[in-house]
Amino acid sequence: MKKLERVEIATTVLRLRRKVVLFLLDTFLMCLAGVMALFVRFGTNFNEIKKFYSGVVALIVFTAIANLLNGSYKIVWRHAASRDLIILLRGLFFGYASTLIALHYLHFARLPRSVGMLTFLGSAFLLVTARLFYQFVHFNRGSGTKRIAIVGAGETGVSLSAQLRRSGYGKVLAFVDDDPSKIGRTIGGIRVFGPVERVMDVVENLGVQELIIALPSATSEQMQRILSSIDTTKVQVKTVPPIDKILGESVSVKDLRDLSLQDILGREPVKVNLNEISGYISGKCILVTGAGGSIGGEIARQISGFSPARVILLGRGENSIYEIYNELREEFPNVRFEPFIGDVADQQLMEVVFQKFRPDIVFHAAAHKHVFLMQTNLYEAVRVNVLGTINVAKLSCKYGVERFVFISTDKAVNPTSYMGASKRLAELYILAIPRTCDTKFAIVRFGNVIGSRGSVFWKFKKQIENGGPVTVTDPRMKRYWMSIPEAVALVIQAGAFSSGRDLYVLDMGEQIPVEKIAKTLARLMGRPEIEIKYIGPVPGEKFEEELLYDYEQPQPTSHPKIMTVKYENSILSDQEIESLVVEVLRRCLNGEEKEAWELLKKAISV
Repeated sequence: MKKLERVEIATTVLRLRRKVVLFLLDTFLMCLAGVMALFVRFGTNFNEIKKFYSGVVALIVFTAIANLLNGSYKIVWRHAASRDLIILLRGLFFGYASTLIALHYLHFARLPRSVGMLTFLGSAFLLVTARLFYQFVHFNRGSGTKRIAIVGAGETGVSLSAQLRRSGYGKVLAFVDDDPSKIGRTIGGIRVFGPVERVMDVVENLGVQELIIALPSATSEQMQRILSSIDTTKVQVKTVPPIDKILGESVSVKDLRDLSLQDILGREPVKVNLNEISGYISGKCILVTGAGGSIGGEIARQISGFSPARVILLGRGENSIYEIYNELREEFPNVRFEPFIGDVADQQLMEVVFQKFRPDIVFHAAAHKHVFLMQTNLYEAVRVNVLGTINVAKLSCKYGVERFVFISTDKAVNPTSYMGASKRLAELYILAIPRTCDTKFAIVRFGNVIGSRGSVFWKFKKQIENGGPVTVTDPRMKRYWMSIPEAVALVIQAGAFSSGRDLYVLDMGEQIPVEKIAKTLARLMGRPEIEIKYIGPVPGEKFEEELLYDYEQPQPTSHPKIMTVKYENSILSDQEIESLVVEVLRRCLNGEEKEAWELLKKAISV
């Protein structure tokens, strides 16, 4: 006999043994309930008891059979919920009812109504109590040694406490909440303390080791207020996903994660019009350029949830494309994914892509975005960011693409860097495309995204892990910040609005000092005392970014976080921009980078 078969047989025998033991225990408890019912009804009058004990035996037999047929022994009682207890009571009721019917018609025994009812109620009490006691012993014996407090005594917090207890992850000692009606009371045997500002008193008095923030719908202001009351050097802090990630599902232990910077800066869930998005994505062939990057990868993830027929994942890095391809193929098995390694600046190769796949929609996220690196390489910034955009846009017109969404940046507004200037020239090209092209073009302009590859966030994190110092260019440096999923959701929504040559700007709130980002991250990582060192601005860097030119007029759309921008028609035509790009690239290759930069600056300032 194979080892696997032996294991299966042993498991089956063990499971059957447990069911038999539980059945015998239930039968014993029902007998005990029957004996107690007889003594309650007749006291020590054994002559009367002898007349009716056969009726009690019949009730126990019928109830035992009903429990077997009811499925009471298929339930895993260590994880039983209220629904399972109702199933147990259903079996007891059917046993009682069938006994009354049998005795009424067959007359093989007698059972006083009071004795029958007392036996039924006593059996219900003893069987339910036995199971609850088993759960109590099991959970207290199996609980981990980690001492936990939960911030938030709402449905999420209560559900999480039950999950933690069942999993043996740790022992929940307290809830902390601001609701006066809950403070001082107990929920599931756990006391509620408050308000949240006194959370550290709870941590220190109860010896809490881990604090879990169970507020999935908390705003950034609420998260900042909670964090300001927590000393992260004394307790580990974790949180649950935002409400839009767990909607319709109960939070579980596997959902817990360390508190992140984006939880503090922007936790409000982004609402999008699912009908509008699915209307232009469902069943379509979609090309995502730069699919291996942070933004392109997230675009591919989100659009895959709207049932496109095919998604082409195009990028230059084979490892990054390989990773996103395998991730999406596993998560969305009903969507066809096509990985393609290529450079958007390669016009001939892009022609092959469009000929082969005939995309209906293009999300153009491929770009060089690092200001510091591009500041030493104008040629590459223009080649990829401008020439690449021209290639993909022209092919979109040629092959009848329905919609083209271009990912731009706030650095394209009054640019001082090579990267920003190249993105602005790409914007101007798209706005200048003749109306004879039927493709609907949309430009979406936004600022920094937290956690994107190569962002300052990862530099700060590594510096904090190494003990510092954390290097900030200048205390006056401010930026707009948004999480990657939020920014991409708005990009996809903006694509639904496009009607021609449209420019959209995402509302990113107020600019936040980069220094504040560094200090907040240090607190989250339990290193609030870490040194901040100023190293001076890098070439091409502005102290504050802008989302709009002075002459651009923002107007609201149906989405509160997306504005459409009225702009003056570009004096440069699409052909003039193409000629300019060729000249800038030629001068860069001839070692005339300064002259090429002056030419580019003059063009975008028109």
